[in-house]
Order: sequence, then structure tokens, then C-alpha cells
Amino acid sequence: MWQIKKMIVRIRRFIVYRVLHIDDTPQRLALGIALGLFIAWTPTVGIQMFLVLILAPALRANAAVGIPMVWLSNPFTIIPIYFSNYWLGNKFLNLFTERPYYNYSQFGNYFNKYMESDSIFTQMTQADFWHKVVDLAWTIGLDLCLGSALIGIIIAVIGYFIGLKLIVWYRTHTPRGRLHVLKMVHKKKNAS
Repeated sequence: MWQIKKMIVRIRRFIVYRVLHIDDTPQRLALGIALGLFIAWTPTVGIQMFLVLILAPALRANAAVGIPMVWLSNPFTIIPIYFSNYWLGNKFLNLFTERPYYNYSQFGNYFNKYMESDSIFTQMTQADFWHKVVDLAWTIGLDLCLGSALIGIIIAVIGYFIGLKLIVWYRTHTPRGRLHVLKMVHKKKNAS
């Protein structure tokens, strides 16, 4: 229980001192939050932080705020996130054309056969294994990408408005926030 309280205190300090006190406008900070949330819901695991760094300047978003947002998709949350994305994408595409709902047990049974064999690496060199992997990716790819885009856009828009409201509220209603704004104005006057 003590570890959970300690982690909550660390997260709170990170948000207050590393996010809310960044010398940037609330709109750019909120755009960084939205960008990070959108990319967290896309099936781009492994390059998500890189995508934030590339897209943030083009969208005039704050990358330092967007990068921690992509950490929402991690090994513990990836299955529920991607399954819900796939499910929504499949339901949406079924409105326009009949799409099969992929039978995961078929691929699971096939994959388990390889896991039980002598050497997984030997089996992975066989073309049949990779045909099944490509078949899986091709079958669920469109559904997953569409569902990811739909949910990602919704979460990003909600994250933008909530983030913007919270940042503006913090900077106008708390003593530390008002002091931070005064420091930014003073810096701007001295720079010009």
C-alpha cells in the first residue's frame, strides 16, 4: 500500500513540475497531450515516442508532454487496447460489407504447435509459419487500424479539452501556477 502512495506522489510531482510548469502555451501543451494519446492508441508499438517527436513540430504541439502519454500503451495494457480497437473497427466495417470476425483460437492452436516443438527458431524459418503470421496481420490489419484511428481521435479530442481546461485552471487558480505565469511574462519582457 505504501508503494502505491509513493507512486501517486511521484506522478503528481511529475505532472505539476514537469508538465504544468513547462514554458509553453496551454494550447501547445494540450496539443501534446492529444498527440500522445492518439499515438498511444495506434498499432505502432516500438516507434510511438519517435512518432511524437516527428509529428509534434509539424502540429505545433509540445513533444515533452506527448511522450509520457504514449506510455499508456504498454505490455500490460496493449491487449485490451488493441482488442477493443479491432472490435470497433470490425463492427464499423461490417456496416458497409460483410467482414469475418477472425478466429483467434485457430492461430493460437497453430502457434502452440510451434511452441511445443523442439526449437521455435527452427520452426520460424519455415515459410508456413510466416504465411500464417502474414495471414493474421492481413485479416485483422484493416479492422485494427480503423478502430485505432476512431478510438484514438475520440480520446485525443477529449484529452485536448480536459488538458487545456486543467492547465488553464492550474495557471490561474493556484499560487504556483500564477507565479509560473508571471515568470514567463517577465522572461518574455526581458527577451524583447
